[in-house]
Amino acid sequence: MKMESSNKTGVYEARFINPDSLIAELGIAKGMKVAHFGCSTGHFTFAAARAVGENGEVEAFDVLEQKIDLVRGQARIFGLNNVIARLANLEERDGSKLAAESMDWVLMINILYQNDKKSRIIGEAKRILKPDGHILLVEWGAGDLLLGPEKNSRASREELIKIIRKHGLGIAKEIEAGQLHWGMILVKS
Repeated sequence: MKMESSNKTGVYEARFINPDSLIAELGIAKGMKVAHFGCSTGHFTFAAARAVGENGEVEAFDVLEQKIDLVRGQARIFGLNNVIARLANLEERDGSKLAAESMDWVLMINILYQNDKKSRIIGEAKRILKPDGHILLVEWGAGDLLLGPEKNSRASREELIKIIRKHGLGIAKEIEAGQLHWGMILVKS
């Protein structure tokens, strides 16, 4: 990993993805419906909720109840009434329980590296995606990074591209995802 020195004292910084900036760049707009798979503490959930506004909706999913409780509490504090946080195992068939072709965007950020059934999760994202919808996929880079999961537990870009193609998804474009990650926008082919 390339690290950039922030000053002459030897202090280093790594640039992470800014959720608000990335959501704005994606064109997620007022009134849209967004699903956030693996929402964790909700950084991208809340950025999407602000972008879609009160007439839009963000469905946030995680397998850990404490993460869902945290997102619900933070959404209340931030006044984001358009966030619905749900406990879900996205490795199960129809794991989100959302209607088919109901979402404009599906966000999958640092979720696949920690799941065995990557294909099932990508298939679920495709199932709920509207015909003209998009999927944001961001995962940890493969390099020798000082931060993040162990190198051998990261999802390889090549492995995920095979799964993406198997599900009939196309890669619309690759995106800048900071120094620690790689990312791409997927569409139904």
